[in-house]
Amino acid sequence: MAEEALLERLDRLHEEHKNKTILAEIAALPEEIRREYGIQGRLARALGNLGQMKKALEVLEATREEGENDPLWWYRTARALFGLDRFQEAKQYFAQALELDPTDRDARYFIPLCDTMANKGESQAGKRNKY
Repeated sequence: MAEEALLERLDRLHEEHKNKTILAEIAALPEEIRREYGIQGRLARALGNLGQMKKALEVLEATREEGENDPLWWYRTARALFGLDRFQEAKQYFAQALELDPTDRDARYFIPLCDTMANKGESQAGKRNKY
């Protein structure tokens, strides 16, 4: 099991926006620790922060069962979907994160933004299809 100090160090690196360092530190961990749920969540967060949304989503999907009741898992998955312009799916995941943690201001912020972005995308698609 990952030590609390390791998780705290990864969180501190996140606060310092050192996402590449997070990836390197996780890659250097023994396989059994690297595959732990808490480590995988931090890996997905770092990948997402680096714009690697597909990879982040893959990591999160691999931990779906463990994340079922974790609002952070739902939020991180929603952010990855949002980054992939899958706004309606993201909205559902943000809503689940908010249901599990009604105090999550970030999820509350993103729910209407998903609608705005989806509508913007539809209007842009309409403009591209005009002759």
